[in-house]
Order: sequence, then structure tokens, then C-alpha cells
Amino acid sequence: MSDVRPEDFFGRDDLTKKVDTEVKKVADTFMFAMKYQEQFQASGIEFSDLRQYQTSDDASRIDWKNSAATEELYVKEYEEEKDLDVFIILDASDSMIFGTADKLKSEYAAIVAAALAYASIDMGINVGFGIYGDDELVMLPDGGQAQYQKILTEVTRFDNYGGEFNLEDALDSVVGQIKENTSIFLISDFLGVEGSWKSKMLVASKKFRHVLNIMVRDLRDYKLPEAGNFRFEDISGDGQVVVNTSKVRDEFEEKARKEEERTINKIEAAGASVIRVDSRDNFSGKFAQYIDEEGGDW
Repeated sequence: MSDVRPEDFFGRDDLTKKVDTEVKKVADTFMFAMKYQEQFQASGIEFSDLRQYQTSDDASRIDWKNSAATEELYVKEYEEEKDLDVFIILDASDSMIFGTADKLKSEYAAIVAAALAYASIDMGINVGFGIYGDDELVMLPDGGQAQYQKILTEVTRFDNYGGEFNLEDALDSVVGQIKENTSIFLISDFLGVEGSWKSKMLVASKKFRHVLNIMVRDLRDYKLPEAGNFRFEDISGDGQVVVNTSKVRDEFEEKARKEEERTINKIEAAGASVIRVDSRDNFSGKFAQYIDEEGGDW
């Protein structure tokens, strides 16, 4: 666990209340002009039965094959598939407790997670939540404002943060506990994640309706200051080093770019989707853009 103090985590006195206020501001735009509802509503309807045609019925629903064998017209009846659930996986590892913008990555990710939960529950979708660091906490999907308040409490509980994020174990846990007709949102910086997770991501992609990975990055994850000596400290507090960033900047940025590209390719090769966001970005706008561009493939 790092030496970050609880009061530094969100930089606010009343964490839950302040995050709740920001979540609801974000969630107002999270409906994405109803795009969210269109993409994440129940996935369709399935055939249920035949019944006799009534004059109020749409003629396009007449089952001509079965009607031809009788003197009556029949229409097909359908029933909606089982309602969709949402499950949110949140990386709470040490590398997330870092930030050089207005928000730490962990704070940004917590607001995204809570906003997804709030918007989903507001539309009648049951939401589950898992937060993974050294400890693991899993809440199975449920609905109502009580579920949102539980999620809000956990994303603002400082004790839930710190340690390593074993993505393989997290995906294994979710695959074993969560039903098929679920949209998975996985929020992580994907820095130093543990486990051989690609095969588990592939299993999750095959089982669940959607698996969307939200890669949260801080500017300093991929870009160093332009010049001068800077002191860097390991997030665990185990060591410090002074670096002349002018000498290593280009090499660092090229390695960061390649590693990020490898991770994205790995996610997509496993059949999952990914949005890459900077902690300075407006996430609801990024997500709306993603739905516009990629939503038809979901």
C-alpha cells in the first residue's frame, strides 16, 4: 500500500457527498441522447407462441406457413429476453492512486464507475460491482437507489485501494458468478496488471453480451516533462531516483506508446472492446463518441 493519505485521495472533506454530486452531473449527460438506452436495453425478443389474428394486429406478423394449414390467420407472439445486467470491474491497485491532473486516476475511475451504475439503475438495469486490489469486494447485480448508494460507498472507501491488480483472477471471478446477458465494464490503467489475462478476457468476451475496457491514463503515464532533473518515487515508497528527463524522455515515450499499443491489441484480439481515456478527458463525451462510431458492432 502506498503512503497516500485518505485526504489526498479525492482531495475533498466529504468524499461520498462530493463524488455523488459529480456523478449526478456526469450522469445527466450519460444518457447520451438515449444512445445508452438503445445500446444496453434487453438484447431482443424470442418466439413464444401462436395466436389467432385480430384486426388490430400488424399484418406483417402473420405466420403464413401455419395459417395456410387452417381456415384462420395466426400471428406469432414474442416475449422479451431476460433483462440485461451491468457489471463493473474497478482496478484499485497502487498505480491507480496517481495523478498530475485535477483528479487521480483512481478518483476519475471511481466517478466513471459510479456514473455508469447511476445511469444504469436509473433506467431499470440491475448493476453489480467488483473492486480489486490486494483485497477483493464483489457485489452481485441488483437494482434500486440502495444499490447505487452501496457502490458509491465502496468507490469512496480508501481502505479498498492499494496493492496489485490481478486481472486474470478478477475475470475468472466474474465469469464464474455473473450471468451471460450482462455488459461488463472493466476500468483500469492496465499498468503492471498481474496474471495471464488474455485467455480469461477471451472467455469473458464469449460469455457476456459486451466487454468494454476503459483504459484510464494520466499524462505522466506516457509523457515526461520536457527538461530538467526530476525526483521520482516508487508508489510503494521503497525507493527514489533523480532523472534528467531530457535524456530519457524520447525513449520513455516510445516504450510507453508501444506498451499501450500492445495492451490494446491484446484486448481486441480477445474479442473485447476498449476506450482509451486521459484523466483530463470528459468521459461521457468520449463514451458517446464511441457509441456513435462502434455501437453498431455491439
